[in-house]
Parts: sequence; structure tokens; C-alpha cells
Amino acid sequence: GDVVREKVLVFATDQGVYDIATGLGLRAFYDEKIFEQMPEKEAGMYGDKSFTAMMWSKVVTVQLVNRLGHDVLFQDVDLVWYKNPLEFFHDKTNPLHDFDILFQDDGARSLRYAPYSANTGFYYVRNNDKTKFLFRSLLYLGDMVLSMTSHQQALGALLDEHSSLTGLRVKTLSGLDFPGGYHYHRKKEIEPMRDIVEGRHVPYIFHMSWTTNKKNKLLFLKQMGLWY
Repeated sequence: GDVVREKVLVFATDQGVYDIATGLGLRAFYDEKIFEQMPEKEAGMYGDKSFTAMMWSKVVTVQLVNRLGHDVLFQDVDLVWYKNPLEFFHDKTNPLHDFDILFQDDGARSLRYAPYSANTGFYYVRNNDKTKFLFRSLLYLGDMVLSMTSHQQALGALLDEHSSLTGLRVKTLSGLDFPGGYHYHRKKEIEPMRDIVEGRHVPYIFHMSWTTNKKNKLLFLKQMGLWY
């Protein structure tokens, strides 16, 4: 609704997207100096040059808002809300309210994403000195993001370091309430996904991650009835 719409800020990586977002009545930010090297076309697949270049923009967007003193919910565009997740994060009676940063579960259990398996396509950051230090540190590690082809691995390494260094409290969210492509594509997760599709369980969001490219993301979102 309008209350949520007022809290949305679209970070555009080119003038065309900025014009579209503002034309739809959304708040948008575009800075040519920051985003001039960003590709205009979508990535062909995970980890290619376009994908890696876009990872830098995902670092900058969160760091800027966090540095200005605000809590921030970051999300990719291949994501749909079933319920307002801000209510979950703002609920002071929620046992997870005291965590500094909360991530969707990526699903990967490899060493690359250990120990939190944090998906950086959907996460909530509470504004405090610990998170400001975290994202300032990540901003300075652009070379690490490029070498790993994703900021998700770089941020994951920093989460582990900062949880020990500063006492940063990190939480990985339940896959039942915050599912993604990992749950969609794996056969052992078929029952929870069927419950969502048939309306027996209503999660907060669904994120079409773990999917090759834009074409397939649109196809699978349409299959779930989530493309509007």
C-alpha cells in the first residue's frame, strides 16, 4: 500500500531505470559517478562479467543508507511479498529483534558461504556502529568482490570476522517463512512449496534465486502466479 510505497527507494544503475521508477511515482536514486560503469543489460548467468559488475552496486546501496543512520531492508527485484516483512523486523516482541543483521537462507551449505549461508538478495540491517563498520569494511573490499565474482561470499567472510571482532549478531531466517529458489528447485522441498502455492502456508516473501537468468526467473514466477 501507500505506507509501504513511501518507504521504498529504488537504486537505479542507469538514467533509463531512474526515469521509469520516478515515472511510476517511486522514490529513486541515481548517481552517474557511482554507477557509470554498470552494465545496462541483465547478466546472462550467475558469475559472468555483468553479474559481477552489478555486485558492486549492491554494496554501495546498503552502505549509503546505513551510513546516513537508517535501518535498511535490501532486496533484489526478483522477489515478491506475500506479507509485509517490515512488520516482522519491527516487532519488538519478536525473539529475533535484537539481532543486528538478518538474512534469507541461501540454502548453500558449501564452505564458500559458511557459516551463515546468507543470501544477500534479501536482508535487513539495523543501524548501529557495528553494522556501519561492517559495510564500510565491505565497501573497501571491491577487489575481493571482483575476485570472488559475488559480494555474497565477501560479505559472508566479513560476517564471520565481525561477529567475533565486534560482537555483531547475525541471524539466518527460516526457509519456511522466507523461501527462495533453493526451496523451489530442490525436490526435497516440494511439499513446503506446494503448501505455499495451494495457500496452506503464507510466507512473508518468495525470492526467485538459484535461477539461471532473467528469462527463467520470469517463467518460474509466472508458474507460481507471482508475475503481475
